[in-house]
Amino acid sequence: MTIKELREKRNKLLVDAQAIMSGANVTAEHRTQVDAMLAESNTIKADIERLESIEAETRTSSNRIVPRDNPGNDNPTYMDHRSWEERRVATNRALRTWFSSDPEVSRTFERRDLTVGSNGSVMIPVGTSDPRIAQQSYGSVYDLVNKMRTTTGEGIKIPYLNDTANLFVLNSASVTVTDPATGGVTSQVDDIRMNPILIENSLIQDVGFDLVGYITTACQTRYLRTMSKWITVGNTSNVAGYAVTGGYVTGLTGATTLVTKYADIVGAIAALDPAYAIGAAFVMNNATLTNQIMNITDTNGRPIFLPFNDGAVSGFTGTLLGFPVKLNQYSPNNGVGNFYLHFGNFEAGYTLREVQASPDVPSKVPGLGTIMLRRLDERYAELNKTGFVAFARVGGSITNPGSVNGSPAPIVCVIGR
Repeated sequence: MTIKELREKRNKLLVDAQAIMSGANVTAEHRTQVDAMLAESNTIKADIERLESIEAETRTSSNRIVPRDNPGNDNPTYMDHRSWEERRVATNRALRTWFSSDPEVSRTFERRDLTVGSNGSVMIPVGTSDPRIAQQSYGSVYDLVNKMRTTTGEGIKIPYLNDTANLFVLNSASVTVTDPATGGVTSQVDDIRMNPILIENSLIQDVGFDLVGYITTACQTRYLRTMSKWITVGNTSNVAGYAVTGGYVTGLTGATTLVTKYADIVGAIAALDPAYAIGAAFVMNNATLTNQIMNITDTNGRPIFLPFNDGAVSGFTGTLLGFPVKLNQYSPNNGVGNFYLHFGNFEAGYTLREVQASPDVPSKVPGLGTIMLRRLDERYAELNKTGFVAFARVGGSITNPGSVNGSPAPIVCVIGR
């Protein structure tokens, strides 16, 4: 029975009971009959309450509203314990919801490009796949150099101590002062930025690929390309380059014009002090490696460059006379006067200064800890676009303690003839 039918039945029982008890002569039999009618009325009342509860629960479930956990809690100490991946997915969803006036529509947005022919033909949906992103190698030099990460950007002195010229002497020799030679460089930082990435708001609504993930990757690769280039050729400010004048430009000049020979490789190894050989590597661009180094053989016709068998998977290049070869696409080609091939311990010879983003900045790009990503909603509103811009603070210094008294440097180069 429905709730309405149950209410009508209960009302009839109560009216009949009232009529019996209102009579002139109420007997014991009448009282027993009225008690039974009241008991049945109470049973029907309980059934009505059960049905009402069931209907209320059904209405709540049909609304598909997920109740919040502890609603109304404004505790400022609440921490977001979601993973980066979960927060990134939520950001994608929030962006699309923000650009749509109807949240239900934003959850079921059309991911296809709907186009109409010039002759007014039927509208045909065109599906889209995940994008294919262009790539360019920034090499391995960023991984080779020393990283000095600080929380502030003030100038920091990097001192040099050079005691390589001093030895013990006979006790009978005259006493002279033999203090270590001292010197150093001061690391300063530059404030740098990534010019904005502009995203069409319609693209945010329509495209189904991971937008936040793409922007994060773009920031990281732009930063790594920039640092690799500046470490190599400098930025004319507070990041010095190791492959230009003022960097590591001593070593030997190639034996043959515009050709790298076996003697050049051996000469580079000989020019480096053995103390820096631990952790040393050859650094050059891919053209030098493939067009010159791979063509060098010993007297038995065996190549001196040995590629890694898993190079296609690991990205490692190979070894040259036992030392690893690292690619740097910003190294110059073999040309007259070019410092095109370097060999040495780059961790000892170069220091990259990176000021870490504040831990209170929620937009810090993960993985590097240096880049701060900002979202610009209002600046490009008239273009119906959203901008994303990134900032960082960096510096780079040649750290050659041998420069204070002319002792060997941690990195040597081969100069093109």
